[in-house]
Amino acid sequence: MAALVLGALAGCSDASGGTADPTAGATHKAAAPVRLPVPVPDGFATETGWSTSASPEATDVEPGSSGFPLVAVAPKSGLVIQEAADGSRVRAFSLSSGKTVWTFTPKVLTSVRAGVFVQEGKAGERVVLARQGKTSGSGLSTSRRTSTIDVIAADSAGKATAAHHLDLAVPDDTVVSFTATDSGILVGPVIDGVHEKAVAIDAATGVQRTVQKSTVTVSGCGSGSCAVQAFPAFATSQGVVSAFQQQDSCDQWAEGDTLCTYGFQVGDAWTSTSVAPSNMHVGIPLAATGPYLVTAWHTSDTQTDPPALSDTKKTILAVHDLSTGKIKAQVSCTSADALTLQPGSAQSSTRLSPNGDFLVSGQAGFDLATGRGHCFTSTAISKGIDLTAVADDGTAYGIVHVVDDTEATSLYGRLPIAQDGTHTPGHDSARVSMRSGTAQALPAAAEVPLYVASDGHGLFRTRDVLAVYPAS
Repeated sequence: MAALVLGALAGCSDASGGTADPTAGATHKAAAPVRLPVPVPDGFATETGWSTSASPEATDVEPGSSGFPLVAVAPKSGLVIQEAADGSRVRAFSLSSGKTVWTFTPKVLTSVRAGVFVQEGKAGERVVLARQGKTSGSGLSTSRRTSTIDVIAADSAGKATAAHHLDLAVPDDTVVSFTATDSGILVGPVIDGVHEKAVAIDAATGVQRTVQKSTVTVSGCGSGSCAVQAFPAFATSQGVVSAFQQQDSCDQWAEGDTLCTYGFQVGDAWTSTSVAPSNMHVGIPLAATGPYLVTAWHTSDTQTDPPALSDTKKTILAVHDLSTGKIKAQVSCTSADALTLQPGSAQSSTRLSPNGDFLVSGQAGFDLATGRGHCFTSTAISKGIDLTAVADDGTAYGIVHVVDDTEATSLYGRLPIAQDGTHTPGHDSARVSMRSGTAQALPAAAEVPLYVASDGHGLFRTRDVLAVYPAS
């Protein structure tokens, strides 16, 4: 999401277009709200609501990680969380009114790249401020690279304080990124969606532990059991999800009887081979949200190429119970765009409706009550739709997928990372139904919401503006 760098009042904002301190302006006279420069779908009251100016987020250098989002939603607390682009300030707004609920000022870092995430636990929602930068090097201390984690309770008020602050030293030759779900975060280098070594952070306790690749024995691997190298992909409430690829005692060219297995393990709870659909030897963990894990399954490919969602082989996209592995909903899809399936690649586009009845992830949506899914992937005559949000009635929204030569557009489930936020010239948008599976093109240049609350409020963002509009 885009960074917010201007302070907003309830129902108003600084309309000057400048880059004021995000906590400034609480006493000045209210200005007219900054309006979105593009239309939004029917059903949202654009003449009311609140808005503020915004700046583009930093592009992540590690495709497949959770990147550096500067806006997040705490749904149960009813908050929009804003982080300044330089990581110097965090502000929590009431989703419905735009009123500032609390602010947080972290320790000073320079050359900062920052991201903000919201995680849910037994003690409630926690806001996780993750930053990369350098210490000041004041006094006798030398400047050094670091990654810091600050955890703030979402139900804070006024000037919030961090319940936990972690300072993780970063070697000069290491590019660190963040891999976050709504129940866990890993900090460390990312290659093809997995970590060779990372630090797992427990937002509830502040406890950190090192997780790294390990050798595990997997049953149901090929014709029996096999020892594989499992690499951490992302953290969840059921433990770290690790991905593995069988390389020994199987035919990597998929020409023999013993097919290689590509799978994953969820903490100590379950392994992909115990829940794989019939004849599916390739399982990729795409995302986690709430009590669910989203995966992709298909028959064995040659292990020299990454698995892909293509038009030559059907792929099953499934929603599993995170604690047991039981499949709650699934759909079989193909795609004319040949999108790479990578651990964690759909995390940024995976959303539950507030009531928990519907789930969208990448280009697929699911009605969890019925177990049915719908594909919004490309065909020879239609374009794919990257889904961004889903409401309690099953109405979902998305961006029409545009294929170019960048890794971001060839990676399944990753929302466009562009300097224009979600709205980039040439991107069309659509509204779809999770109940019927139908899709409808929206008017040209229409912006789609990134979140729709249970009361109908929609969160929208372009390059310059973030706005929240109530249902009309």
